[in-house]
Amino acid sequence: ILALMVELLWQHEHSKTNNVAWLEKCVNALEKEYAFWMQGSEELTNEKTALRRVVKMPCGGKLNRYWDDEAAPRAESLREDLALAEGLAEHKKPDFYRHIRAACESGWDFSSRWLAEPSSLSSIQTTDILPIDLNCLLYNLEKQLSKFNKLLGNSQQADLFSDYAAARRTLINKYMWSEQQHFFVDYNHHKASQSKVLSAAASTALFFNLASEQQAQHIAERLSRDFLKAGGIVTTVTSTSQQWDSPNGWAPLQWFAVKGLNNYGFSDLSKRIMQNWLTMVENDFSVNQCLLEKYNVCVPQLKAGGGEYVVQQGFGWTNGVTSRFYTLCED
Repeated sequence: ILALMVELLWQHEHSKTNNVAWLEKCVNALEKEYAFWMQGSEELTNEKTALRRVVKMPCGGKLNRYWDDEAAPRAESLREDLALAEGLAEHKKPDFYRHIRAACESGWDFSSRWLAEPSSLSSIQTTDILPIDLNCLLYNLEKQLSKFNKLLGNSQQADLFSDYAAARRTLINKYMWSEQQHFFVDYNHHKASQSKVLSAAASTALFFNLASEQQAQHIAERLSRDFLKAGGIVTTVTSTSQQWDSPNGWAPLQWFAVKGLNNYGFSDLSKRIMQNWLTMVENDFSVNQCLLEKYNVCVPQLKAGGGEYVVQQGFGWTNGVTSRFYTLCED
């Protein structure tokens, strides 16, 4: 996400004064972030295929996952984690705690995306999963580092990151595009199989212009048919007791979908998403007098639920996305 913010600031402010000193600072920060995600990649072999956040694929390429170095209960949710781990064999508890922590790193805490059994949080397997959205975000980071290094005259670094981005795009299509589902999905590297969970995270492939025109057509059709509800795009098509599943919708996923669809010319569908979202937010605001962290987009009259805490008031990303939708609808 940091690369997206740097791109916006460069485009709308610093490029106008050619502020390369500012850009150089940002590139240093972005390269440090990239090094964090790729840490240990040079140590991977055919026998040791995963280390921290990097996984070596059967073809030799590398994709990323969420991870946590500590295999212990979360300090902020100690009681919940210990209770969930009670039924597990002692030797399975460290992996369980790591999976829980990695899911929190993803921001999707929790979702059927990470679960072997959608109804059981104790079946969590986050570090086995290569997420479509994380790898699309890293594809964008590689592309931005190529672009920014070129602007700074670092042609060798620019070419290097351009090659990284091209390789990742090929890998995403190879392992995460489901010909059966006609949709981008997560990939379980431990089982060497694609996930059956369909999530709005697939929209990131459109958001970053990574999909082909044909893929975009399939994704748009699937979003319209299975994801678009009365209040906008639902998080996954799987209904569970977790908050990052149906029937809940989250503002940033609406934005990924709307911007992604607009990138490929599906403006009618993106307008429907925006209008559904704005109608829901306005109706809810008339009752609660505030914006919320998440909404029940399937039945907007009902309050969103699931997860480990009550719905939070505010809320930064809801405010930002809703404001942007008003602007786009006026245009």
